Amino acid sequence: MPCTLQFMDRCLPLRSVTVFISVLLLSAGAGMAQLFDEQYEHWPENLTIHGTIVVGTDLTAETIKPFLQQEAKSALFHGNEAAELMADLQLAIDQAGDRITVVPISAGIAERVADSASLSDVLILLRVDDAAMMERMIEPVRKMIARGGVVVCDGSPAVVEMLGAVKPDGEPGLGLFPDCVLASPFFGSEEAKGKLLGVLATHRRNVGVGIAPGTAVVLSGRKLQAVGEEGAVTTLLMANEHLPIRTQSITPQRSLNQLPEEFLVDLTEWRRDAIDRTLPPFPPEVPCVPVVEKGTLIIVGGGDMPGGLMDQFVELAGGKEAARLVFIPCEESEEISGTPGTVSEWQRSGVAHAIFLHTKDRKRADTDEAFLTPLTDATGIWFGGGRQWNLADSYYGTKAHKLMKEVLQRGGVIGGSSAGASIQARYLARATPINNIRIMAPGYERGGLGFLSGVAIDQHFSQRGRQKDMTQLMARHPQLLGIGIDENTALIVKGSCAEIVGTGRVHFYDRRLPVFPDRPDYIALPAGSGYDLAERSVLQGASQ
Repeated sequence: MPCTLQFMDRCLPLRSVTVFISVLLLSAGAGMAQLFDEQYEHWPENLTIHGTIVVGTDLTAETIKPFLQQEAKSALFHGNEAAELMADLQLAIDQAGDRITVVPISAGIAERVADSASLSDVLILLRVDDAAMMERMIEPVRKMIARGGVVVCDGSPAVVEMLGAVKPDGEPGLGLFPDCVLASPFFGSEEAKGKLLGVLATHRRNVGVGIAPGTAVVLSGRKLQAVGEEGAVTTLLMANEHLPIRTQSITPQRSLNQLPEEFLVDLTEWRRDAIDRTLPPFPPEVPCVPVVEKGTLIIVGGGDMPGGLMDQFVELAGGKEAARLVFIPCEESEEISGTPGTVSEWQRSGVAHAIFLHTKDRKRADTDEAFLTPLTDATGIWFGGGRQWNLADSYYGTKAHKLMKEVLQRGGVIGGSSAGASIQARYLARATPINNIRIMAPGYERGGLGFLSGVAIDQHFSQRGRQKDMTQLMARHPQLLGIGIDENTALIVKGSCAEIVGTGRVHFYDRRLPVFPDRPDYIALPAGSGYDLAERSVLQGASQ
């Protein structure tokens, strides 16, 4: 390692022994680097629904027809006030033939819905105006969504609003929209927003969802979308002492050229942000010192792997015979077929013990002993590339997360590339589930796995021109050390010493230093250089 002094895995220049002692005391007071203080309840357990639910008031035939035209078996139930709507739908019903069962809403409706829900792919409820009747139908509706079906509910405002977790009157709802308060009809006025925010003021871990007349909100998996001829769906979060009210309006998608933020909302991100607003501010004003007390981190900026780096990872984990390696993919899909390429490469190279773990079930990652067992004696973990919020969703605050940190405490090694680089920091950069243009993601900033505190890590840095993004993050959180890693480039971190390897550069943003308008607000170091993360000082081979 390019350090002039190594002591208890903390590398500092000789002139800095005194500073080292003060840093050691500070890190002890602020919490040691691998302290496991992330909490399970600070993340929703159920991050997604398995099916699709479409909800609105006074929906038109044009909104309903796409769901009838699918190549799927459908059951359509209609209330007494749906005669005109049914007439508008008649041609679509006739064209669908025996794929659609049409049933008037009448006595015995709960049993008829239950039967249809078990046989159909799409369940459509039109002009439901009786809240008590909706309550009787709710269990088969839940079961249909749980098995991946589509439920369309065109109801009165009272029926629509009861489908959230909390009703606008503050009473518990039926929970088809998790952690949501639905408001219908919602006209978008300041008065309407104020009324919805009044409910959120006493139910702070919920998201307000206002649905305009003639518009339906669609929740599919974890994404909200608006459908209809006009109108909008508005999401709201209550302010706290540190953050203002958050609001976003989406309208039905009209063009393939639209930005995703114009027609999509990731509900899980907003649920996370609602929870986050009830917690102490993050990152803290004085974050923990970036030190790996034991073990090694390998943080790769994406692209090709620097030559020989994976061999070095295996050696740090104990060598081909003794290493017990775990690969953790970064995937949105619930299941992975076949063996990931990283595991196959390990096996071909002669690694005796190599396995991969993957789950989208937080409860499994927290309680399933069979799933957790490979982590209990792992000597090396490698995180794959993708979208880093997937790793946060699956593991943050779980027992699996705790066991990952214990790999370092045993002197093991943790590595990863791209998303697998960013996830290693305590602060999670560029974790927006919809698009990855923004480097700061409300609700996900707290989502890093925290193997290295006090830093924010971005990747593909020069190749994707992300320098200005990190400048933005530093303006918002100047207490952090910003690290931008080029492709085919890595940081190898032991103690507080980071060695740079590969063909690109690593960019360090330190807001303890002055920023000048005519100069870069970072230093960029090539391979062979070293940087002390705790002191924020270049150790050798500096070049900009």
